[in-house]
Amino acid sequence: MRWAILDENRRVVSIVEQEERPANGVKGFDPSCAVGRIFDGWNFRAPSWTAYQFLLRFTASERAAFRAAAAGDPAVADFQQLAQAAQEIVADDPMTVAGMDYLVAQGLLTRARADEILGG
Repeated sequence: MRWAILDENRRVVSIVEQEERPANGVKGFDPSCAVGRIFDGWNFRAPSWTAYQFLLRFTASERAAFRAAAAGDPAVADFQQLAQAAQEIVADDPMTVAGMDYLVAQGLLTRARADEILGG
């Protein structure tokens, strides 16, 4: 049987295959079950934030660098504007992923930092 092991925030920290239910385990039969997802009692979903919460995941110096880059790069400006206007930002939404990938490609973030921000 497949089990998702949850942390105190109901985030999946590992997936194990065993017969008996492990401590902090829930059945991980759903195809959306993956490390980093959040179990809401019924489904495994990607982390999400309000625009404000998402922008606070960046450091003040990272936000300043984005503002400076946005002045000369329309793609950075577009991502910044969309992030500020969003009702909800979902970690695995294609627009979020593409925007973060672009910030990495432009050297505004490292891949590790982008993964940390989107990791919840």
